[in-house]
Amino acid sequence: MSGINPGVFLAVCRTLVDFRDGIGNLKSISGTGFWVRNGENDCFVTNRHNVDPTLKLGEATRFRLERVRLQLRLQITPGNWRPDTSFVAVDNLETCLRLHPSADVAVLNNPSLPSDNPLLGHSTFNLGELGTQQFLLESVHPMDVASFVGFPGKDGKAWWDKKWNLPISRTVQIASWPRIAFTNDSIPTTDVLLVSGLSFSGSSGSPVISHEKGIRLGPGLSGGSYVEPTILGIMSGHWWDEEPEEGMFFHSGLSYLTRVTSIRELLDAKTWVALLSKASFGASTLNGGKHVT
Repeated sequence: MSGINPGVFLAVCRTLVDFRDGIGNLKSISGTGFWVRNGENDCFVTNRHNVDPTLKLGEATRFRLERVRLQLRLQITPGNWRPDTSFVAVDNLETCLRLHPSADVAVLNNPSLPSDNPLLGHSTFNLGELGTQQFLLESVHPMDVASFVGFPGKDGKAWWDKKWNLPISRTVQIASWPRIAFTNDSIPTTDVLLVSGLSFSGSSGSPVISHEKGIRLGPGLSGGSYVEPTILGIMSGHWWDEEPEEGMFFHSGLSYLTRVTSIRELLDAKTWVALLSKASFGASTLNGGKHVT
């Protein structure tokens, strides 16, 4: 058993993003993100490459971010969620968007989502469900099992539940040493953790959650080694085989996530201010999108 509460599916939703250039050409993409309750704010976490056209199209691109829409769900009464969903545009995009200067993560801090339907909403993770640097140092090891929850697809075909518009989960194993960031010339972004597992287009922005391990002791007992499920980071990309074949089975089997430490840097107001003084990404196209989900 994973120990992960199935309710996490309700805290993960799709995002639709529009980019437009100076002569009116439009490019639209779909991705995944998840909600985190941070004090009094609800924050939406996704990948930077989902909202920054320079990472999709290169530094020289003429496209600029125009609109971000988030999927909300009908809630009749507290906890009584329905299949009905709608996409609502973020009204305060310019002031709520935070981009990490070197890692592939972005946060919409308390986005305004005006809607005519007051029953539309979302579930959230709590801040305490996000791992820390200490957690990565002490509680996560190579070959540990985790799952990511998102909205993958391929060639425009959705793989998720189309009636309820709920995400699907896939399992991965930790493939690099979690206590240090994985470094490889093919990945130009920072704070990465490599995993063995199949991430596909649309999976970008999926929370990656470790499975429980150890033995949970009863009340009054001590000395157990139980580790509860915890968010390790956000799915960010994958590798194809060097000579892919037709079909869906030419994935290399390797994917990578951005570690939760970078997410926490954007969620913390003081750290975010300090990050603003750092240099942004260089002139990278993320290999033309080859390794980006």
